[in-house]
Formats: sequence, C-alpha cells, structure tokens
Amino acid sequence: MLRFVNLTEIQNMLLKVSELTDLQDLRDFNYVEKTKRWLSDLEKILENNRMIQAGEIAALRGTIFSAENGIFHDGVEFLAKPTKRKMVEAAASAAIRQATRLISNMLQEEIARFAEAERLVRQLIAIGKAKGLLQQIPENGNHTETLKNIWRMISLDPDIAPGAVNVEGLVGPYDALILLDRIIVADITRQNNNH
Repeated sequence: MLRFVNLTEIQNMLLKVSELTDLQDLRDFNYVEKTKRWLSDLEKILENNRMIQAGEIAALRGTIFSAENGIFHDGVEFLAKPTKRKMVEAAASAAIRQATRLISNMLQEEIARFAEAERLVRQLIAIGKAKGLLQQIPENGNHTETLKNIWRMISLDPDIAPGAVNVEGLVGPYDALILLDRIIVADITRQNNNH
C-alpha cells in the first residue's frame, strides 16, 4: 500500500515521459542517456517502496544496455537495415512504453483507493459542517494541529466516526490528514473564487 506522497512521486515520474518523447522527436543525442537515467530513477523509487516492479524496470534498462552492445531483442521492425543508433533508440523507446504501461497498470488500484478515501473525506466534511462540528475547531496558528483537531472532531462524533475509520482503513491516519487538507484548501479556494 503506497502512501500519498509516494503515489505522487511515481505519478510525477510518469509525467516526465513527455519530455523524453520530445527528445526522441528532436533526435537529441541525450535521449538514450536520459531514458536510462529516468528508468534508473523510477527503479530506485520502486525499490524504496519495496515494489517488485523495480526488477522489471531494471530488466527494461538492461535491454537498452544490450542494444548498446549490439544485442537487440525481437519486437521492432525496421524498414531498412538499422544503424546501431537506431537500434538503441528503438530499445529505449520500447523500454519507456513498457515501463509506462507497467506502472500505469500498477497504480490503477492505488489511485482508486485514494479516490474512494477522498470521496469519503468530502462527505465527512459536509456532514461535519451540517452538524456544526467544524465551527468549534480552535485555530492556534499551527495548520497541522488544526487539521488534527478537525479530524479528531470528525472521529469522535458517533454519527460519522465509522466514516473516519473507513478512511483510515483505506489510506492510514497520516494520509487521511493530507486528504482532509487538500479538500479543505480546495473548498476554501472555490468559495473565495465564488465571492
């Protein structure tokens, strides 16, 4: 189970694919090296999160090394006899495609879990506001303490406490506070834009 910060870190790595594709399109000489660096960085993030997909990313990086040594894996067709550079670039492109597919598929369940938790937190805030619970929160200048107090008020109310337990079961207490913060900030921003 990924924490929110780790999920975001992996999603940010996927956003970098566009930069790599631009380098490929520009036929930039750094394309292959930057692709290997991206795969290596992605692999480290997955290792740090104890995710077995790190091994698959390492294997994809290995296909680029193989291509650089003149060993090319099947699956790509060339219209003419390929140069070594084209073979290596094709291996890099295939590695990016496979890594992106692998990570996107892996993250689907995590994204769905956080989306469900966010939906529940939004409902808890709405119910808390309707019950007047959130008007009783003291603002002491410490944003984290204020969030903890809001979550405590929600968690202690017998009518909505089961919802708070569900949220913590989905994402844990730390990420529950992050989602609470994101939703409150989004609601405040939306309210300020409407006035």
